[in-house]
Amino acid sequence: MIKSYIDFSRRNWSLLIFGGLLMALSSFGQTYFVAMSGAHFRAAFGLSDGGLGTAYAAGTFVSALTLTWAGRLIDYTTVRRFTWTVALLLAFACVLVAISPGAVFLAVAFYFLRLGGQGLMTHTALTATARAFPSDAGKALGLIALGLSLAQGVLPFATVFVMDAWGWRTGWLINAAVVLIGVTFALRFLPVAGDEPLRSRRETKADAGPPTTPLWRDMRLLLTLPAVLATPFIVTGFFFHQARLAEQKGWDIATVAGSLGAFAIVQAMSLVLIGPVIDRFGPKRLLPFFLLPQAGAMLLLGYVSTPLIAPVYMLLMAISAAFGSTLATALWVDLFGARELARVRSAVEAGAVLASGASPIAMGLLIDAGVPLSLQALGCCAFSLAASALTLPVMLRKGGRSA
Repeated sequence: MIKSYIDFSRRNWSLLIFGGLLMALSSFGQTYFVAMSGAHFRAAFGLSDGGLGTAYAAGTFVSALTLTWAGRLIDYTTVRRFTWTVALLLAFACVLVAISPGAVFLAVAFYFLRLGGQGLMTHTALTATARAFPSDAGKALGLIALGLSLAQGVLPFATVFVMDAWGWRTGWLINAAVVLIGVTFALRFLPVAGDEPLRSRRETKADAGPPTTPLWRDMRLLLTLPAVLATPFIVTGFFFHQARLAEQKGWDIATVAGSLGAFAIVQAMSLVLIGPVIDRFGPKRLLPFFLLPQAGAMLLLGYVSTPLIAPVYMLLMAISAAFGSTLATALWVDLFGARELARVRSAVEAGAVLASGASPIAMGLLIDAGVPLSLQALGCCAFSLAASALTLPVMLRKGGRSA
């Protein structure tokens, strides 16, 4: 396995560095990064936790709706031009955050931040990589995802230092500069040869090939979507309410914080190990099984309260999260083909953004209604198992790219 990774990386290091850098730069629109400025936002604009969460959720939801069509535009231009457009959008969003005079303006900034960062920057990296390596998508996607894992380990410390030294507004201006410099560097690794638009705006129906089934009617996607969206919903929700979880379980918050570090390490290791497995067995055959570790984590949370469970449940969720992030894009290539990848990925990514934005609100409302997180965990376990069962017809179906 290690030798195959080394050989693959040696042959394709340029494109892998490009994808990995874009994944790292998507951090500026990821929840974990934006949350580090939360206290500054609340103090500057007089927002409560709920007020800030509402502004962030509003920006997230509208960005998800935009992503369904914006992500498809990568088909009609070169990867280089699309990457520059996304970089300018994300840098613009960082500047808007820095100059925000009030909460409404900040919500608008959140919209562009989420669209450009978690949405389109991630979409560009995964789509370009999956198209370049359709038969080795597992390895390639797992390797570039390490860029985001590395950023998650480095950026929080760097950001805290910058904000303490120069203030949060200056920090966000620096973020804008980092985005532009980072993309300029990343594009040095993107080969010019072969970087052509996948589609033409003048293409006729005959040129486009046989008509495709609308995604909302395609049973392959409808049966798969609950499983693919389960992890962003569940992981984001429990991460967001981790302090409340520790309180309900009687855990020290330091135990939960230490487990988050274990989550990041195991997720990074899993990204490397899972890629060759996906390439060997195929994403369809593995589809019904990738949520089983997550289901086990939720079952433990539901019935066990000892602090020893904290790292165990984090490790199990990390495995499913790594598996799902790599499996999904490889699955879309297998089911729909590279030509339809942007159309499918943009729609699914919009759903993932909506799921990750909705879960903190939904779980919070249930907590307010007196439903403890342990009981919610059992519900999440049942949902994970049911979503896995729904994918069985997709796994058993012969062929992949016919609607």
